Amino acid sequence: MTAAGRRSRTVLAVLAGLVVAVAAPAGAYAVVRYPAIIIPLLIITPFATLLLWRREAAVLLIIPIVLLGAGIGAGSSPALAAVAMVAAVAGVQIAVRALPLRAAHLWIGLLAALLAVSYAAPALPLTPLTDRRPDLVGLLAGLALLAACAAAPPRPDRLVRVIALAGAAGAAWTLAAGDHAGDRLQGLGLNPNYAGGVLALALVAAVGLARHTHRLVWLVPAAVCFAAVAETRSRGAFLAAAGGVVLVLVQGRSARFRVLIAVAAAVVAITLPGTLDTAEQIATSGRSSDELSFNSTVRRNAAEFAADVAAAHPFRGIGYGMFPPYAANSPRLGVYIATHNDYLRLAAEAGILALLAFLVLVWLGVKDPRAGDLAVLRAVALAYCVGLLFANPLANLIASAPFWLALGCLLAARPPGPPAVPATPPPVPSGTSSVPSAAPAGGPPPRTGPPSRTSNGHIAPSQGGRTDD
Repeated sequence: MTAAGRRSRTVLAVLAGLVVAVAAPAGAYAVVRYPAIIIPLLIITPFATLLLWRREAAVLLIIPIVLLGAGIGAGSSPALAAVAMVAAVAGVQIAVRALPLRAAHLWIGLLAALLAVSYAAPALPLTPLTDRRPDLVGLLAGLALLAACAAAPPRPDRLVRVIALAGAAGAAWTLAAGDHAGDRLQGLGLNPNYAGGVLALALVAAVGLARHTHRLVWLVPAAVCFAAVAETRSRGAFLAAAGGVVLVLVQGRSARFRVLIAVAAAVVAITLPGTLDTAEQIATSGRSSDELSFNSTVRRNAAEFAADVAAAHPFRGIGYGMFPPYAANSPRLGVYIATHNDYLRLAAEAGILALLAFLVLVWLGVKDPRAGDLAVLRAVALAYCVGLLFANPLANLIASAPFWLALGCLLAARPPGPPAVPATPPPVPSGTSSVPSAAPAGGPPPRTGPPSRTSNGHIAPSQGGRTDD
């Protein structure tokens, strides 16, 4: 076992002792004082035990915990507690050098610091209608999960399967027990746009598994997720799913195949009038054209206004969570509305540097081509980035946990290097033979065994053996 491995086990043993000594009586007191936390504790206690002995399994369980907590009405509290424990254990192990500190952690720290400053010292004295803390906590928890996963990532094949299967279970639950906002499906404590976005990631993961494993059985969870995404009637979720599936299908293909796909899509869009409108109607079936047109106009005005706000406050923004009241008090917009675009939200509320830090993190993870399960995780991450153009799910841990885990695995995985070139033997001088010469008559035969080594590791000169009488 390496020194880092021994340090890691020592740290986990110490943490286990602290959990037994401190957490048990504290949990008993909390149950007596606040009975409502019994259900979250029943989820978190086994998770904490598993984290100390099987860290990878605990990290993979975060996605089911997120969906289970949302399904039983506990919100994101169980997920936040699980992420806090994972981040704390990883932070201690990084501090004692049992886990590596990567360049990505510096960008994560910079983004977290910029968000904290923009929240604590907003540029404008406005009072939002809702509490800003849940959004900040959700985004910082996502960054903490990203940092822990970048230091100690789970196996990509296992993560892809968890995303697909847990997402399919969440989709089935939403279809069976979800309610409707108008004629749009919502569930898991999420509005239709957020619910559709998180289920789109499961759809991409399931299609990716079907392609890379050549097992069509993975199309079953993909079909369940597609049915749920279609019922949300979310344009952003539909485009995110479509982009991720296309990326899954073209990754690893030849350049000619990718060009043919692009040309075919362009030809269909140009030669068939109304193709794009038809696709939009499929994605948003049941929503009137007037509703879609009104929503598009409002979002476009909010996006233009957010871009102007970012340009006017480029360094630290107007304060994280302050855009809706700022938009409501502006004579130009006059509507209490979010940006409906997380890139613009980061730039307007936390500053352009915060947006650049986030984009660098995404770029570090997805810039290199991947193969196998990492290629599927890359498609999942990029599909989520497409969804960020149409909503603000980044601060919602229920909607963002698969993205943070996928991006963390990509940041931790080294890109494939060039193939190893076999070493060539040194050239044989002219006039000599590469075949060893026979021993002179009467002399000892040449040594045929492996060369002996001296005490300092160098190969000793070949010595003859004893001749037979």
